[in-house]
Amino acid sequence: MGNNKTLGKYQFRFKNKVYECIGENKEFDIEQFRFAIKDKQWLTVSNRIINQLKWGPNIKEIKT
Repeated sequence: MGNNKTLGKYQFRFKNKVYECIGENKEFDIEQFRFAIKDKQWLTVSNRIINQLKWGPNIKEIKT
């Protein structure tokens, strides 16, 4: 829990993993992820991560 590294402009943290938006619409995607996390829409965030990793190169997991 001593990981105080700052996240990049298109990165977000969910369940102790860091993801980065890399698709063409990364500005929109990061806004959507951050809003859902702020609003505590955990199922929505989880589903979006699963779908984007499976169906499109829109996000990638950052190995920490």
